[in-house]
Amino acid sequence: MDKAQRKKINGLVRGIKILGFGLMLAVMGFIGLLWFARPDTSVVEKRDLAEFPELSWSAFWDGSYFKDIDTWYADTFPLREGLISGSQTMEHLYGIRSDQIVGETMTADDIPDPDASGEEVQAAEPEEILPDGTVKEIGEMQGQIYITGNSGYGLYYFTQPAADKFAATMNQVYANVKDKVNMYVMICPISAGVMLDQTVLDDMGCSDEKAAIDYIYGKMDQGIHTVSAFDNLKKHNAEYIYFHTDHHWTALGAYYAYEEFCKEKGIQPNPIEGFQTMEFPGFLGTFVSSSNNNAALTANPDTVVAYVPNGTNAMTMHYTNGSVVDWFVINDVSSYAKSELYATFVGGDRPFSYAHNPNITDGSAVMVVKDSYGNAFIPFLIDHYEYVYWVDARYTKNTISQMVADYNIQDVIYQVQIYNSSTDNMLGKYAAIGQ
Repeated sequence: MDKAQRKKINGLVRGIKILGFGLMLAVMGFIGLLWFARPDTSVVEKRDLAEFPELSWSAFWDGSYFKDIDTWYADTFPLREGLISGSQTMEHLYGIRSDQIVGETMTADDIPDPDASGEEVQAAEPEEILPDGTVKEIGEMQGQIYITGNSGYGLYYFTQPAADKFAATMNQVYANVKDKVNMYVMICPISAGVMLDQTVLDDMGCSDEKAAIDYIYGKMDQGIHTVSAFDNLKKHNAEYIYFHTDHHWTALGAYYAYEEFCKEKGIQPNPIEGFQTMEFPGFLGTFVSSSNNNAALTANPDTVVAYVPNGTNAMTMHYTNGSVVDWFVINDVSSYAKSELYATFVGGDRPFSYAHNPNITDGSAVMVVKDSYGNAFIPFLIDHYEYVYWVDARYTKNTISQMVADYNIQDVIYQVQIYNSSTDNMLGKYAAIGQ
């Protein structure tokens, strides 16, 4: 083949590449115009996607309106689920170890002695000794999700400025409502602090979640009822209290936190044996997608066990688009995707929902300001109040003052997964709701 022929062939190949790339851009551009095909939720990432922004003069002039449109366009692009899953599959083909940590490396602050906050530390009562399920295998520190054997663990890193800001936020909320309601704060520990040995956490540079929670509570106004669930969860850590493939606690884990709430409120918890259960096997949670479909996790799916309230299983929920539907506190999700089985609890994450227990007629009402950890916790409250209201802090536009007035609320529970107590975005939302 002479030089002229090679040049001609190279030119043809280059032309085909340019044409193919142009066609791909045209196809993707056309798909991007399919407004009706845009998703509003992500199964892979387990979240609601960005909504088309509302136009306002302030957002228009400062440019945030157009930035939000860019975010919406990218976040809701048709076929995004398939593209994300395909990317994860391709990455998995490169190989992935059975013991690993994925995510961003962080450095934790030292946790000050809670005595320095002025909070009186009381001696712990003797407790029943149960089997110890603490995981003692040491892994290498590379990020926030530690996978060993067939289980994943979320990790927590204490930052003192964020902890102080969260406590100050709760104090401000309390100042706004203390003359009207009883306020409870429950910081929920994630799996690492309860399940992993402290030497493992130290090896990865993680923080002692119990010490962090004690510190934050010590910074709060003494009029706030703080619910300390850590010790009860730790005592039961040989039981199935956290999912292996997901960052949430199980309903059993939420039950042990509910026991501590009842202790703080001065009421008797219902025995776990007194609930009807529903079970949904095959659950593959957030750790699966965030670890690029780790083989050890996908081969050992979880079973979601839910406890049906005795008073009522009926509820009403409001969607972000304004629609209102009747639903179930514990819903049959046996036909759902295996990654969506946690949605059995209270319809998932919605801006506003409520349940009315007809067996109680004293007008008692509680409002729970929650993240997704609250989904498995709320069903246990149904049997203790005539009305249970709950809002997801990430999506609601309601305020506690408004809801207290509208629904005659007596108790307010801020239920916060420990990681969400240290992010600026969530702190702003908690403060806004507390107005």
